[in-house]
Amino acid sequence: MMKIIGIDLAGKEKNPTGYCVLVIEQEQEKIERNVLLHYDEEIINEIKKENPNIICIDSPLSFPKSGYFRESDIELKKRGFKPLSPLFPGMKPLVERGIRLKKIFEEIGYKVIEVFPRATEKILNIEKEKRVNKDLYDAFLCALTGKYYMKNQYEILGNEIVIPK
Repeated sequence: MMKIIGIDLAGKEKNPTGYCVLVIEQEQEKIERNVLLHYDEEIINEIKKENPNIICIDSPLSFPKSGYFRESDIELKKRGFKPLSPLFPGMKPLVERGIRLKKIFEEIGYKVIEVFPRATEKILNIEKEKRVNKDLYDAFLCALTGKYYMKNQYEILGNEIVIPK
Protein backbone atom coordinates (compact mmCIF):
# COMPACT_ATOMS: atom_id res chain seq x y z
CA MET A 1 0.00 0.00 0.00
CA MET A 2 1.15 3.50 -0.85
CA LYS A 3 -0.06 6.64 0.90
CA ILE A 4 0.44 10.04 -0.71
CA ILE A 5 -0.41 13.40 0.85
CA GLY A 6 -1.22 16.44 -1.30
CA ILE A 7 -1.16 19.86 0.34
CA ASP A 8 -2.44 23.04 -1.30
CA LEU A 9 -0.78 25.29 1.24
CA ALA A 10 -2.26 28.66 2.20
CA GLY A 11 0.10 31.53 3.03
CA LYS A 12 -1.63 32.28 6.33
CA GLU A 13 -3.05 29.88 8.90
CA LYS A 14 -6.38 31.73 8.93
CA ASN A 15 -6.90 30.72 5.28
CA PRO A 16 -7.88 27.16 4.32
CA THR A 17 -5.20 24.69 3.26
CA GLY A 18 -6.38 21.82 1.06
CA TYR A 19 -5.26 18.41 2.37
CA CYS A 20 -5.71 15.19 0.40
CA VAL A 21 -4.79 11.60 1.30
CA LEU A 22 -4.52 9.38 -1.77
CA VAL A 23 -4.16 5.66 -1.11
CA ILE A 24 -2.98 3.25 -3.80
CA GLU A 25 -3.32 -0.46 -3.20
CA GLN A 26 -2.91 -3.12 -5.90
CA GLU A 27 -3.34 -0.58 -8.73
CA GLN A 28 -6.57 0.69 -7.13
CA GLU A 29 -6.51 4.30 -5.99
CA LYS A 30 -8.92 6.12 -3.75
CA ILE A 31 -9.12 9.43 -1.99
CA GLU A 32 -9.16 8.49 1.68
CA ARG A 33 -9.51 12.06 2.91
CA ASN A 34 -9.90 15.46 1.29
CA VAL A 35 -10.40 18.20 3.87
CA LEU A 36 -9.57 21.81 4.66
CA LEU A 37 -7.10 22.44 7.48
CA HIS A 38 -5.75 25.71 8.86
CA TYR A 39 -3.03 25.47 11.46
CA ASP A 40 0.51 24.10 11.08
CA GLU A 41 0.05 21.95 14.16
CA GLU A 42 -3.14 20.48 12.66
CA ILE A 43 -1.32 19.65 9.39
CA ILE A 44 1.68 18.16 11.22
CA ASN A 45 -0.59 15.98 13.41
CA GLU A 46 -2.52 14.72 10.38
CA ILE A 47 0.74 13.84 8.61
CA LYS A 48 2.01 11.92 11.65
CA LYS A 49 -1.31 10.06 11.87
CA GLU A 50 -1.23 9.10 8.17
CA ASN A 51 2.49 8.20 7.98
CA PRO A 52 2.67 8.80 4.19
CA ASN A 53 5.24 7.58 1.65
CA ILE A 54 5.51 11.12 0.29
CA ILE A 55 4.21 14.65 0.88
CA CYS A 56 3.53 16.87 -2.14
CA ILE A 57 3.23 20.60 -1.47
CA ASP A 58 1.88 23.31 -3.75
CA SER A 59 4.13 26.14 -2.62
CA PRO A 60 7.60 27.29 -3.57
CA LEU A 61 9.91 25.57 -1.09
CA SER A 62 12.87 27.88 -1.72
CA PHE A 63 13.72 31.44 -2.69
CA PRO A 64 15.69 32.37 -5.84
CA LYS A 65 19.45 32.33 -5.33
CA SER A 66 19.63 35.40 -7.57
CA GLY A 67 17.10 37.38 -9.57
CA TYR A 68 13.35 37.34 -9.13
CA PHE A 69 12.59 33.77 -10.30
CA ARG A 70 14.10 30.34 -9.62
CA GLU A 71 15.27 28.15 -12.51
CA SER A 72 12.18 25.94 -11.99
CA ASP A 73 9.85 28.97 -12.28
CA ILE A 74 11.56 29.98 -15.54
CA GLU A 75 11.09 26.42 -16.87
CA LEU A 76 7.37 26.62 -16.03
CA LYS A 77 7.10 29.98 -17.81
CA LYS A 78 8.76 28.48 -20.93
CA ARG A 79 6.00 25.84 -20.91
CA GLY A 80 3.26 28.46 -20.81
CA PHE A 81 2.49 28.52 -17.07
CA LYS A 82 2.39 31.61 -14.90
CA PRO A 83 4.14 30.92 -11.59
CA LEU A 84 4.45 33.85 -9.21
CA SER A 85 7.90 34.78 -8.02
CA PRO A 86 8.64 33.53 -4.50
CA LEU A 87 9.82 37.10 -3.85
CA PHE A 88 6.43 38.60 -4.76
CA PRO A 89 5.22 40.33 -1.52
CA GLY A 90 2.08 38.18 -1.21
CA MET A 91 4.11 35.00 -1.77
CA LYS A 92 6.78 35.50 0.91
CA PRO A 93 4.64 34.28 3.86
CA LEU A 94 3.61 31.21 1.83
CA VAL A 95 7.19 30.34 0.88
CA GLU A 96 8.38 30.82 4.47
CA ARG A 97 5.56 28.59 5.75
CA GLY A 98 6.31 25.95 3.09
CA ILE A 99 10.03 25.93 3.93
CA ARG A 100 9.26 25.65 7.66
CA LEU A 101 6.82 22.73 7.20
CA LYS A 102 9.14 20.93 4.77
CA LYS A 103 11.95 21.12 7.33
CA ILE A 104 9.68 19.68 10.05
CA PHE A 105 8.42 16.86 7.79
CA GLU A 106 11.95 15.95 6.69
CA GLU A 107 13.19 15.96 10.29
CA ILE A 108 10.44 13.43 11.10
CA GLY A 109 11.69 11.36 8.14
CA TYR A 110 9.25 12.07 5.31
CA LYS A 111 10.06 12.70 1.65
CA VAL A 112 8.73 16.12 0.55
CA ILE A 113 8.43 17.39 -3.02
CA GLU A 114 7.30 20.70 -4.49
CA VAL A 115 4.54 20.42 -7.09
CA PHE A 116 2.59 22.77 -9.39
CA PRO A 117 -1.07 21.67 -9.76
CA ARG A 118 -1.76 23.73 -12.91
CA ALA A 119 0.97 21.78 -14.73
CA THR A 120 -0.41 18.44 -13.48
CA GLU A 121 -3.91 19.45 -14.58
CA LYS A 122 -2.73 20.38 -18.09
CA ILE A 123 -0.33 17.45 -18.60
CA LEU A 124 -2.96 14.89 -17.47
CA ASN A 125 -5.74 16.78 -19.30
CA ILE A 126 -8.02 16.99 -16.25
CA GLU A 127 -11.00 19.34 -16.20
CA LYS A 128 -12.19 20.78 -12.91
CA GLU A 129 -15.89 20.60 -12.18
CA LYS A 130 -17.27 24.07 -11.47
CA ARG A 131 -18.72 23.30 -8.04
CA VAL A 132 -15.57 21.69 -6.65
CA ASN A 133 -13.68 23.60 -3.93
CA LYS A 134 -10.42 24.94 -5.43
CA ASP A 135 -8.26 24.14 -2.38
CA LEU A 136 -9.51 20.54 -2.20
CA TYR A 137 -9.13 20.13 -5.96
CA ASP A 138 -5.56 21.45 -5.94
CA ALA A 139 -4.68 19.23 -2.96
CA PHE A 140 -5.93 16.26 -5.00
CA LEU A 141 -3.78 17.36 -7.98
CA CYS A 142 -0.78 17.60 -5.63
CA ALA A 143 -1.37 14.02 -4.44
CA LEU A 144 -1.86 12.87 -8.04
CA THR A 145 1.55 14.36 -8.91
CA GLY A 146 2.97 12.31 -6.04
CA LYS A 147 1.53 9.15 -7.58
CA TYR A 148 3.46 9.84 -10.80
CA TYR A 149 6.57 10.56 -8.76
CA MET A 150 6.26 7.25 -6.89
CA LYS A 151 5.72 5.38 -10.20
CA ASN A 152 8.86 7.04 -11.62
CA GLN A 153 6.81 8.82 -14.32
CA TYR A 154 7.88 12.38 -13.63
CA GLU A 155 10.35 15.08 -14.47
CA ILE A 156 11.92 17.71 -12.24
CA LEU A 157 12.05 21.29 -13.43
CA GLY A 158 15.10 23.25 -12.28
CA ASN A 159 15.89 20.73 -9.56
CA GLU A 160 12.76 21.74 -7.61
CA ILE A 161 9.31 21.32 -9.14
CA VAL A 162 8.03 17.81 -9.85
CA ILE A 163 5.54 17.38 -12.71
CA PRO A 164 4.07 14.18 -14.26
CA LYS A 165 5.54 12.84 -17.52
